[in-house]
Amino acid sequence: MADEEEVWDPTPGDINSRLLERLADSDTVAAKRLEPMACIAVGFPRGKTATFDGTGGDNFGGLNHGAQLILNGGAGRFAGNSMRSGEIIVNGSAGSGAGHGLAGGTLVVQGSVRGSAAAGMLEGELLIAGDVEGALGTGMHGGTVVVAGNVSGDAARYMTGGKLFIAGDFTPPDIGAKPASPAERKIVQKLLQEHGIDPQGLDFQGISETAISQLPEVEQEELPELLSRLRLVAAVLKRRPRRPGLDPVNPGLTLGPDTEEPLNLTIPILWQGEHAPQMATWNVGTRPPDFSKCNLAIVDLSAGRLPRRLDMERPDDLAQVIELVRQDTRNRVPVLVRLPAGDLSGDMSVLSGAAPDGVILAPGGVPMEAALSAARDSRLPMLVEMPQASSHDVLKLLALGGAGVVLTGKVTLSRLGKLGDKLTHGMGALGAGSIGDLGPENLRALDQETASLTGVPLAGYDAPLPMWRH
Repeated sequence: MADEEEVWDPTPGDINSRLLERLADSDTVAAKRLEPMACIAVGFPRGKTATFDGTGGDNFGGLNHGAQLILNGGAGRFAGNSMRSGEIIVNGSAGSGAGHGLAGGTLVVQGSVRGSAAAGMLEGELLIAGDVEGALGTGMHGGTVVVAGNVSGDAARYMTGGKLFIAGDFTPPDIGAKPASPAERKIVQKLLQEHGIDPQGLDFQGISETAISQLPEVEQEELPELLSRLRLVAAVLKRRPRRPGLDPVNPGLTLGPDTEEPLNLTIPILWQGEHAPQMATWNVGTRPPDFSKCNLAIVDLSAGRLPRRLDMERPDDLAQVIELVRQDTRNRVPVLVRLPAGDLSGDMSVLSGAAPDGVILAPGGVPMEAALSAARDSRLPMLVEMPQASSHDVLKLLALGGAGVVLTGKVTLSRLGKLGDKLTHGMGALGAGSIGDLGPENLRALDQETASLTGVPLAGYDAPLPMWRH
């Protein structure tokens, strides 16, 4: 059956899989009646051409690996999001965020962009035949943007590199703009002609990488250390002690059980060093990593070069960022989200809706132990990031509601093995056969502050403080 006669399944994963199956035996593929679903044609391979008739949804062609994608119709938000190489041609208008995080290749929009464009752009070329109905080049760090029409929003906010060329009306930034030089005009005209945009009669103003305000660093307050003020409570009568070898004790953790290659850990620890799982981390404002050889993909929401991901206009856009990575990896590996320990109880509804395979808590504005306790009822695996940890530290964090620990310092296999033995015996002493058996009842807080922050029973009082009884 010809591609244009295909009845496509209603999920991005099914559509992408079927297109890639066809591209395995051919250099070209075509699809008609495309519906505006998010994350279509994500991460397509170099040397292939895919043509679509219809409407592209959000993140169309995101993380492109070098394919040529032709969309005969309009696109949703974030067209070409963080594409690495290749060419995307949108024969229509595009939604807000076109060219976000562009890290290579060329994105051509033959109409207008309905909102901001080129936010956080790193490399490559973005050509827009019409207007930009919003900001242009916010947080831009490199690459070239050409707009044949007007720009109605701010241009070049927090721009630290790259070049903007605008033919229509716009409000110049504080550093001003200047007419394109003869050499620049020649380059811009050639770019437009090569991609079917008529440059005749267009007179471009340019904005380049002149120093623009940088984001100030945020000072971190010193936080109280709570782990040392918690004590593990051994099982005696109410809970039966377990002994490895005599009783089943399994400290293992599986991340991404529904992926093609789940990460099965014999102990609940991610580490750096010998034989460590390969983690590919996508930091805010940076080029996306190569996810093809990793065991674990991480979307890091901690502020970096930019204060936040500019492809998240609203909280529930996190789900699309995760889907973008899932489609790029073909659901091969688990996808985790890393974020600072802060308003976790407020963020949990967003995280749960986005459905990552787990969450990594990095040091943030509140004690890690308190943030973990606030998210205790979440069904998402919560891993705590710390430089180093003893077996007692790990057990306390597991009892507070964590699923595991991420060690940022390098660990030898010998030390990891010893840590695993201590964890197994420690769990047995607490009467736990698995991580899920651990809870606040396995701990006692030595003071009211710790009991208040964590909900752990106060030693002597032997119960959670009244504020936690809800």
